[in-house]
Amino acid sequence: MKKPIFLLAILIIVTLGLFLTRMVISNTISTSGVALGKTQDELVKYKTENTLLREKIFTFSSLSNISSAAGQIGFVGSKSNFALSKTRPIAAAR
Repeated sequence: MKKPIFLLAILIIVTLGLFLTRMVISNTISTSGVALGKTQDELVKYKTENTLLREKIFTFSSLSNISSAAGQIGFVGSKSNFALSKTRPIAAAR
């Protein structure tokens, strides 16, 4: 008569143990999800920042910006045209 009570007690203890284990694992996973969400938000923020910085780099390195900066410093463009007056042979005739 004591065997069914002993078996029932073991089953209840195992069930409670599994329930507690599931609860601990669920709590651990739920806090990891919050940290993952924060990390993904930061990733999106940094990607946006990188895009804006890349556009600034393209703006500063554009030829029109460099040309205007050179004009402010004092550089001027050459206005004289260069042309050959007479064609020259590629190989000398003997």
